[in-house]
Amino acid sequence: TACPLACRHCRAEAQPQRTPDELSTGEAADLMRQVAAFGRPAPLFVITGGDPFQRPDLFDLIRTGTEAGLRVAVSPSGTPSLTPANLMALHAAGAVALSLSLDGSTPAVHDRFRGVDGVYRWTLAAWRAARELGLKVQINTTVSGHNLLDLPDIVKLVRAYGALTWSAFLL
Repeated sequence: TACPLACRHCRAEAQPQRTPDELSTGEAADLMRQVAAFGRPAPLFVITGGDPFQRPDLFDLIRTGTEAGLRVAVSPSGTPSLTPANLMALHAAGAVALSLSLDGSTPAVHDRFRGVDGVYRWTLAAWRAARELGLKVQINTTVSGHNLLDLPDIVKLVRAYGALTWSAFLL
């Protein structure tokens, strides 16, 4: 559940540091193999957090899941870790999709909700880079009083950048 953001709605109760009760690499790999054994169609296995980039074994876990027959997606936080190099490594490890959060059509709206300046810029740059790599992109928007009137402009961004899916979560 480690994550450098301070999102107002965090369901994971993210903290700046990883906690000792996270699954170990071996436990996570075993879970992925168990899920793959469910059979066909293979489930979409989403690695989320906090921020999955806080796990040093992220790319190994993606490879493990892919080798086990899962379609693996990653739902990272909008942080400086969302570099083109890291996205390329996700894709090379076998990830097929990326889920990004966009909670405002401007830095002021989005970054205020996420609690850190720059998140909007990192998210949009990652969105472009992921699409250029051929990763499918899902955009998630947490809808609350902070962005209710901004939804039409968020939709314009989703259309302009393109997304496989836009999911709106009502808070």
